[in-house]
Amino acid sequence: MWIEPFYRAVEKLMSVKTHRDYVLCLSGARVINKRMAMLIEGVRENGMNVRILALPRGPWVLDKSENPTVASAIGRFSVDIGGEMNALKAVMCFHWIVLPIAVLIGLLRRVPVLYDEHDHYEMNSLEGTGSALKRTVCSLLVRMIHRIFLPWVTLVTCIHQHQQFLKRHLEKWQSSVLEIHNYPATVWREAGRNRNPSGKLCFVYIGGVYREKGVAVAAEALQLLPPASRAQAEYHVFGEGDFELIENLRTTPGVVVHNGVTPRQFQEFAATRNCCGLALLANTPRYNLVGTNCTKLFEYLALGLPVIATRVGEFPQIVGGHQVGLLIDGELRPQELATQMSSMIDDEEGFACFSRNALRLMSRDEMTWEHEWSRIGATGLFDGLRKAG
Repeated sequence: MWIEPFYRAVEKLMSVKTHRDYVLCLSGARVINKRMAMLIEGVRENGMNVRILALPRGPWVLDKSENPTVASAIGRFSVDIGGEMNALKAVMCFHWIVLPIAVLIGLLRRVPVLYDEHDHYEMNSLEGTGSALKRTVCSLLVRMIHRIFLPWVTLVTCIHQHQQFLKRHLEKWQSSVLEIHNYPATVWREAGRNRNPSGKLCFVYIGGVYREKGVAVAAEALQLLPPASRAQAEYHVFGEGDFELIENLRTTPGVVVHNGVTPRQFQEFAATRNCCGLALLANTPRYNLVGTNCTKLFEYLALGLPVIATRVGEFPQIVGGHQVGLLIDGELRPQELATQMSSMIDDEEGFACFSRNALRLMSRDEMTWEHEWSRIGATGLFDGLRKAG
């Protein structure tokens, strides 16, 4: 059983005396996703060490930030980043299931607690996995933990969903809620300014490879293109996910699957190729709430890539409002997507206009992760923590 060793790890943490200041990051699994990695990177850039404490679920994944994390020590439950741990300055919690532990440590050590709700609430309350009973139980459990422990948290940060859906939910139990948008780091904008693309038009997708994210329908749409258009196009998928789907994609004409690709490698790919980004979320209750939490959309735009996206959540306002691409319905109909892909291939002037508009939009300083991190610093949550950017 893992409970006793995990308890000993927490007990060891509580016994740490003073020696470089650090922030404790609590997670429900050993996978540190992109948003979590960027928050941790912000702490590191401000001169503090990090200790990650996680439940023993899955292998350790620490390479999602712009600068892959280099651990100084890795154990079953914890990872140290930056060497010796001295005084604990704050606790950052990334999963509702460990929120009670985060609050307990914060109270006992008298340090502020930040809780970031970036994905788990919408997954468990709207879709989740397993039976309807399991989803109902998970939803009730999430709400109960939020109700009991959020009042004890210093600051809640959350993703921005359509009409501030998640923020309004969290404000029922904690008034200090700050929406942090998933905008890309400035390195993406810099890469976009240095592109010299040529050749065929590459429709590109980055992220989890799943049908509800439009990965399969894009391959079907490619096959429906008129012969002349199809000869000028390719479809490149960057990511991991559904094994069966990935194997099917590998055998589909004109489709190339790239696994284990870092952000920098994707930027290098896009630097010399004409690319159009795909953000094709299905018309589901979860994705109809999508706002600025769709990281891939803004990474495409920061590189100056026109996009094809679905009419879900705030995508119409972002894509249509700023004239950076084309839209299709969330039913993910292959023929509709093929029509828009043909437009991207045939209308070179429109394609170039979309690209210019994307670069113009993402040139704003407020459209960067560094700006979002500075908003957390401005709250004064971390004593002595400098503003990033």
